[in-house]
Amino acid sequence: MRALRSSALTLFLTAAFLFAVGESAAAAQTAQGSPTLSSPVVGYRAGDAPPPAASSRLTWPPPPAPTRIRFIRSIDPAAVRGKPSVLSRVMRLLIGSSDAPQMQQPYGIAIAPDRKIYVADTFGRAIHVFDLERSRYSTVRVDGESLIGVAFAAGCLFVTDSASGRVLSLDTKGHKIWTLGRKEGFERPTGIATVGDRLYVVDTMQNRVVILSLAGAIIGSFGKRGDRPGQFNFPTNIARASDGRIYVTDTMNFRVQIFDADGRYLRAFGRLGDGSGDFDKPKGIAVDSGGHIYVVEGFNDVVQIFDEAGRLMLVFGESGFGFGQFWLPTGITIANDVIYVADSANRRVQIFEYLKDGR
Repeated sequence: MRALRSSALTLFLTAAFLFAVGESAAAAQTAQGSPTLSSPVVGYRAGDAPPPAASSRLTWPPPPAPTRIRFIRSIDPAAVRGKPSVLSRVMRLLIGSSDAPQMQQPYGIAIAPDRKIYVADTFGRAIHVFDLERSRYSTVRVDGESLIGVAFAAGCLFVTDSASGRVLSLDTKGHKIWTLGRKEGFERPTGIATVGDRLYVVDTMQNRVVILSLAGAIIGSFGKRGDRPGQFNFPTNIARASDGRIYVTDTMNFRVQIFDADGRYLRAFGRLGDGSGDFDKPKGIAVDSGGHIYVVEGFNDVVQIFDEAGRLMLVFGESGFGFGQFWLPTGITIANDVIYVADSANRRVQIFEYLKDGR
């Protein structure tokens, strides 16, 4: 037994020594100018100067044109939780496992009044909660099969569990308040948005948007299958503007449709194609303070920005794994002109800023 303990101690000390040597080498390489990810920016506010290590040169359009979109930072659980201790990393090296949390496939994003960021993880069965003010991270576990949309209102979370056909109301600890499902007529709920005291839920397979009260009462719905104004062909995501208008990505009609708060059709724009301003597989949608409409093109790894008439204004992003690059992006939301994009296959959320006056 004593020999076994001695061997284990020797192995642990050897691993710790090798790990420390590796850490020292990495630190030396960093000191010599090797590129590294930026440290978390705690409490970033719109209008702040970007962190110097977060590549402040990532702006759109490129100079010398005035900057309209600026990259701020990328977040994931590890970025906010900080580096694990030496002991935990040594144990991970020894036993080959890790309890470090990660997002499996982030999709919907909601920003609470206290600026906490809630991210629905499609396959992670959780809502990831980022508190950048305090550099804290936590999760809200959700009994769901396929979490897509998330919204925040009246101190509660509202989540769509697409595969099970449910819409859930939860408190911030994850306790269920109410659930609606197939017996209430839902088949494949996906995008969700709040406008005042109402919830708007996209039911993709039913080709409609359902209007709910925050207490879970069904108020009404609009839309049906088709390609005429006000009709849908597998809609997926939804957003609201400050004036209450509703924007829906009518995905397989390759367009965006705009409605008033009561679901009355106003106008639409978009067409199928693979050029700038065209749609292939439009996903997330959001609106900034200037009324510009942001549409995520998931397969093309970009975000396209349109004016209220549907004219293309700007495109940002490209395929890749670095800052400002995307790999199958999905959801998007905008709060106080700070733009949050779910970079799904890269398992992170990237944060940008809309500069209304240009810089």
